[in-house]
Amino acid sequence: MPARFEILRPLEEDSASKLFLIRDEKRGQEASLRRFKTKNTQEIEGLTELFNQLAGIDSIHIEKPEDFGTDKEGFYVVTAAPADGESLETVLERGPLTAEEFEVVALQLLDALDALHEQAVVHGSIRADYVRITGKSAADWHVTLQGFGQGFATKDDSKEAQVRAYRCTAPEQWVDGTTRRRTDVYALGCVLYEALAARPPFDGRALKEIRHKHIGHDLAPLQKLANHVPSWMCAWVMHLMAADPEQRPRKAAAARELFERREPPNLPELPPRAESTITPAESSTPPISLSAQPVSAPVVLPATQPGARHATSSTIPISTGPHVAASSPRRPKPAPAPRKTYTPPRKPPSASKPDNKKYMIIAAAAVLLMLAVFILPRCGQQPEPVKAKPTQKQKK
Repeated sequence: MPARFEILRPLEEDSASKLFLIRDEKRGQEASLRRFKTKNTQEIEGLTELFNQLAGIDSIHIEKPEDFGTDKEGFYVVTAAPADGESLETVLERGPLTAEEFEVVALQLLDALDALHEQAVVHGSIRADYVRITGKSAADWHVTLQGFGQGFATKDDSKEAQVRAYRCTAPEQWVDGTTRRRTDVYALGCVLYEALAARPPFDGRALKEIRHKHIGHDLAPLQKLANHVPSWMCAWVMHLMAADPEQRPRKAAAARELFERREPPNLPELPPRAESTITPAESSTPPISLSAQPVSAPVVLPATQPGARHATSSTIPISTGPHVAASSPRRPKPAPAPRKTYTPPRKPPSASKPDNKKYMIIAAAAVLLMLAVFILPRCGQQPEPVKAKPTQKQKK
């Protein structure tokens, strides 16, 4: 860690990084410093490329890095302005947003995503706790998009934390890891749905359940949960969350254009796309399992897709497990040996035929023997004549 940084206190920690409040002696001001839990050369190169891209994007609604690089211990660190205010997730604990508050948050998030998308950068893991809000009322709210480089990091290893990290993940990410600008639009729709309903559109007790709900588009219509806002606003959010990527706005600028019309989108909704109907041409990143990723990886930076660079992790697991850095290395558990069940050997069908035939022969021989005992002794004997009864004359 550079000598000019004085750590004042830790602020938060997740499975990918740890955030500190520091004082920059060179600039004479306080700042936040995020230290990623990785020394992997490939991962550090990916983080360096990411923050170089972000440093060149001009937007007040994106958390921009001030300094970034490796410290003397080999960990990657990034400094930025202090994180003031509170997350959108914390704001929603007090209840859903009003129509006025929603419009402020939606438009500023669209501005942030538009700045990324115009530079062919995809966030890939937008969620409510990566949205920061400062200001006392909606009139002076300032919204900032954060979470770059953190991907699907979790606060702990519980199932609830994993579900919370992946509940805004698009169907195509679950199926084959595809991430593009339409994927960010979907995640934005999930965040805005939660902003109006004060509950996530997809929830469950395990990642498998969340995955099935996203792919099957199993959610309640927003109009039934947010009748305090205009119906066109709910219809617009639902349009962002179309299961088929081709039915969503292609990028943030197109979504903003639809919002400014203030009328329901008149595009038809197609049925949910089946898992097996993904177009191979749209996927340049195969689906992976968490267990296949290195323990120290805070973020997976897949191969660049045509026309888009990834700002954060864009591949997600099908099974649960450690996918980001932990505070201490974990010893991998050996895979359980397959259980063997005993199955008695089956005799071929022809094996029972000789036994049956043998029994039949014995039974037939017994019958013949009995017939011989009762019938043969009587053979050749003449039947005795029937004696006539004597008459009355013969008796005298």
